[in-house]
Amino acid sequence: MGVGDDMNNEVKKQLTLSLILLALLIATLFFWYPNFMFHTYVERLDYQYCLRGENDEFVVDGYQFYQDGQTQGYGHARITPLKSQVFKKNDEVTLTLILSQEHQLSQKIKIQNDDQVVTLDEQESEDAFLEEDIQNAKLQISVNRQNKTTYDQTIELKNQDMLTYTSANKDYTLTNVYVTENWLKTGVFSSKDQDLAKEYPYMIINYMYSHEQNHEENINDYERFVYLKGKTEDFLNDQMEEIGYYDGQGSLFDMQLCCVITLMKSEDDLHPYTFTLPLSPIQKGE
Repeated sequence: MGVGDDMNNEVKKQLTLSLILLALLIATLFFWYPNFMFHTYVERLDYQYCLRGENDEFVVDGYQFYQDGQTQGYGHARITPLKSQVFKKNDEVTLTLILSQEHQLSQKIKIQNDDQVVTLDEQESEDAFLEEDIQNAKLQISVNRQNKTTYDQTIELKNQDMLTYTSANKDYTLTNVYVTENWLKTGVFSSKDQDLAKEYPYMIINYMYSHEQNHEENINDYERFVYLKGKTEDFLNDQMEEIGYYDGQGSLFDMQLCCVITLMKSEDDLHPYTFTLPLSPIQKGE
């Protein structure tokens, strides 16, 4: 046997050993994968903005602009009167968002009760909105009472600082939770369990906040902020969404946020499966 044959045999041995080690590595990753954190971070929004403004008579919170895939939308703001009788029952209110002289969006509302807090409908738009489009946004509030204009003022709206929060464990994720200092838009719930909706057809998500900055999580320190209940299938298909407004002291940025997830086999399940997902902000650049 020549030197060339010995070298060929050695190469074959090394190749065989490499293939065996590669097979062992793949098998290890396959069997251990469920023990790792379940991450499926799919960015669903192309943009999300939240505007706020106030004057002596009104506070405007959470005027949002967003794009979700092919859908653009705006609105869903809360308008809170600061003075008594500025809104009276049967008043006809015209709310006009002014982005420019050429671009104005109006909604009309009839007031149902004195001093009513108004929440605007969410409107779809054919146009996408860039950040520069909303830099000079204003909301004109015009109140007509018994065919007379009793109020007509314009409030400047400012784009608020916003953070995106997320959470995950090995089985479940919450992504795209949008938060400003006093506003929250609920996120997208997902699971790696393909049969979750069959096993637990109903679920609840409570968004919670706590002023306590404890390293050890104690749910008794938290207060409920947003409550969502519905079919699990709707949550998984991103059809469950809500807006929360924070009116307390301080900023949501300085608080601990978490979600309490309750999975139920029936709507009146007395022994549901409940767990907690702490929310953390994604830092810019991540």
